[in-house]
Amino acid sequence: MVNRGVSDAFPRPVSTTRNAVVLGAGLAGAAICHALCARGWQVTLVERQPQAAQEASGNLVGIVMPVLSQDDNLTSRLTRAAYLFALRYWQTLGQFDHAACGVLQLARDAAHAQLQLAIARRWNFPATFARWCNGDEASALLGRATVHGGWHFPQGGWADPGAVCRAMLAACGSRLTQQYGCEVASLRRHDDRWQLYDGAGAQVALAPVVIFANSNGATRFAQLADLPLVAVRGQVTHVAADPHSTVPMVVCGDGYVTPPLRGICCVGASYDAHQDEHLRADSQAGNLQRVQAMLPGFWLDPDALPLAGRVGFRCVAPDRLPLVGALPDNGSLTAIERMRDMPRRPGLYGLLGYASRGLIWAPLAAELLAAQLEGTPLPLDATLAAALDPARFRLKVLRRQPR
Repeated sequence: MVNRGVSDAFPRPVSTTRNAVVLGAGLAGAAICHALCARGWQVTLVERQPQAAQEASGNLVGIVMPVLSQDDNLTSRLTRAAYLFALRYWQTLGQFDHAACGVLQLARDAAHAQLQLAIARRWNFPATFARWCNGDEASALLGRATVHGGWHFPQGGWADPGAVCRAMLAACGSRLTQQYGCEVASLRRHDDRWQLYDGAGAQVALAPVVIFANSNGATRFAQLADLPLVAVRGQVTHVAADPHSTVPMVVCGDGYVTPPLRGICCVGASYDAHQDEHLRADSQAGNLQRVQAMLPGFWLDPDALPLAGRVGFRCVAPDRLPLVGALPDNGSLTAIERMRDMPRRPGLYGLLGYASRGLIWAPLAAELLAAQLEGTPLPLDATLAAALDPARFRLKVLRRQPR
């Protein structure tokens, strides 16, 4: 555990009452329920869907891997911490569908391969974390020809996000109360507690701490309307497993294809500007074409594959990093230079903006927020934690205000 300058970066806990309401039963919400219940909190989970993991966390399969960069930038360091934390964390959970089959991230072309080779030589990662493979080595791993090589992450693989959610919630025990089919429409603070109401004006929950883990639904609340989050459509294609068109591990590059789960290989995923909730043939064609570019001849006739899959909407921040922690009070117009001076909405916290990496962000982000709530050591360096602060975007604005 590392705890450097925590008091300078984060607000102290607002309540000694260990009672919270969590909005959203996807990966973000299930993980914080588990983290808080393990610390003795009483948690009420409120979800508008009839069961957990029905929206962004409802894909059949998600990929588990870190991000590498030439300068080991902030995103690389954060995803490495999240990836390694998630691998350890999952060992504590019960059984759920996943496979540490490895991930092979193929280079796009010769120039991209040379850049990746330079990264490998500069950082000399442990082979258990990441190993650069040339074309012959990559081909041997896959059992089919590749040209430019790629990164092999031997501990990576895939997991069923819904199964992960259910395992986390099952581990919460009796400290967790779950309310499904209940949509919170508004909230109001009274006597140091937040009152949550449905669309008919009936109170559905009450607590001093409210944690928004409801992805794109968060900005529908007046208190969070200014958060710079956008919904990005992603369509995943489902292809019936064929002995001639399967892979022994996750293969990715500009697209990805997974080994079969319950007879289905997942191929994806589109990044679409429109908000169509239905399957689209153009999105599927794009998914299949990207895999064909990585693995020529993988399907004999991809155009003949039936339209099948799932549409979800990622919650994405401008810097593509999550928002983890106390939510800012955006009503202030005073010039501010330091994060510790940022006004916050008392008792309101966020676990938002996981984009396409909810499987690795969720455990570490939940541990980080739980530590902030209790004033205990953080699970990662405070500099990295500050990069996830939900107030970071507002701070940039206030730093430009005249004094």
